[in-house]
Amino acid sequence: MVLILGVLPRDFKQKSSSIRGQLALLKDHRIQIGMFLPMFNLAAIYVFYTYLRPIITTRLHFSTTMLTVLLFVFGVANIIGNQVSGKLTEGPGLSAMPKVYTGQFILMVVMPLSFHYSWFGAILLMMLIISMPLLNSPIQIQFLQVAEKAYPQSIVLASSLNSIFSNFGIALGSATGGMLVSNFGMSSVGPGGAGYTLVTFILVVWLNRLNRKFAPQSL
Repeated sequence: MVLILGVLPRDFKQKSSSIRGQLALLKDHRIQIGMFLPMFNLAAIYVFYTYLRPIITTRLHFSTTMLTVLLFVFGVANIIGNQVSGKLTEGPGLSAMPKVYTGQFILMVVMPLSFHYSWFGAILLMMLIISMPLLNSPIQIQFLQVAEKAYPQSIVLASSLNSIFSNFGIALGSATGGMLVSNFGMSSVGPGGAGYTLVTFILVVWLNRLNRKFAPQSL
């Protein structure tokens, strides 16, 4: 917290606005589509991520000692994903995400097969965990750029959308995972998550097309 206070700008000013003025942001099609991206992105991951521990121990047959090691490795993988997410904003941004979700979809579809091969399954899980935060920085920049150009009174709301809909996605993915495991067993969590990945892929392709349409005007 002390370090954050030391590096945050001191001259940031929010244009005063009513609640109605803040909500004007939600009329923009780029926002309407974009805010569902973090939701379905995390819904896809949390279908299986909710059951990460039993997957490692009962499906991949790793010991409790290796469970601790793997959870540490997966934590590092998540940090790497966040770093790559930041780099994406300096390069292709959201334009790179269709390729990410294509790979994520394939990994989730083959997840049940990976349960027969311990280390293959562990590597597959690590790749999915790296992919989990890749959307964060590009979509946050998307929200802020749209608000800055067209809805300056809504900057605060724009900065909150990613967090709000990410939490919706965690809840949706966890609930879906619970339903799938209860009815179809642990092997269903990969294909179940792939369904949400497909939705995310469609949304990001749609959003990229809208961004190209609005590019001369707003972004």
